Amino acid sequence: MSFSINDGSWYLVSNLDEATSYELFDAVVRGQIRREQVFRDNWRTLSAQVRFRDDALQLKVSRARNNRRWERLLTRFRGSDAVRSFRHLERMSSMGFSAPEPVLAGEQRRAGFVTDSFVCYHYVDGRPAGPEDVPAVLEALRKLHRQGYLRTDAQIANFLIAGDSVVFIDFRLKKPWFLPALQKARELDRFLRSCPDARDALTEKEVSSRWLRVARWLEDLSFGIRRLKRRFREPRKTRNS
Repeated sequence: MSFSINDGSWYLVSNLDEATSYELFDAVVRGQIRREQVFRDNWRTLSAQVRFRDDALQLKVSRARNNRRWERLLTRFRGSDAVRSFRHLERMSSMGFSAPEPVLAGEQRRAGFVTDSFVCYHYVDGRPAGPEDVPAVLEALRKLHRQGYLRTDAQIANFLIAGDSVVFIDFRLKKPWFLPALQKARELDRFLRSCPDARDALTEKEVSSRWLRVARWLEDLSFGIRRLKRRFREPRKTRNS
């Protein structure tokens, strides 16, 4: 069971004892934690496998979210992305799904707004899901939908296979309130776009679903609008270069 710590401008949630929590926190914020493998390190995100004592952990810092002005404004009324990720990982476990075990998350506030945050969770030694794993991944996604949740960013790349388990990674839980059947169908359509072979694993009910057809049309429209926006941006970049 996790507990929380308020320490000056930092708020921590942890599954460690208090002394160990502070030790890990200090190593992260001082940049003294050993990085064993860096997956991404840019203006948007720091994602790295790190070593703390004898444990392999995943460290994630959402830099873009911490720096966007409108996202900072939202944190006046809700927790940081890091703390919410910690809670989502806990919730997944409580619902019987496989997901990384959260270790520590922290958020720093100034004048009530989050300005910095991070989350650490146990590194999962699994392999990326492939086409041969589609039936199991689809069933895990269906099970989540039946419990009333979306996972967001439902690409096949965001699932790992560890033993016989389908592990959810890089997700945020969302409970759809408006037209939940359509929102679940849109998430399913996005998964199918990331792995077209998955269409062969759909049930007859899913193949004939009106919601899935509407979702496909909406996703086509969404992607078309994004392409148009990129085309309009390109001439501006050319003129400014």
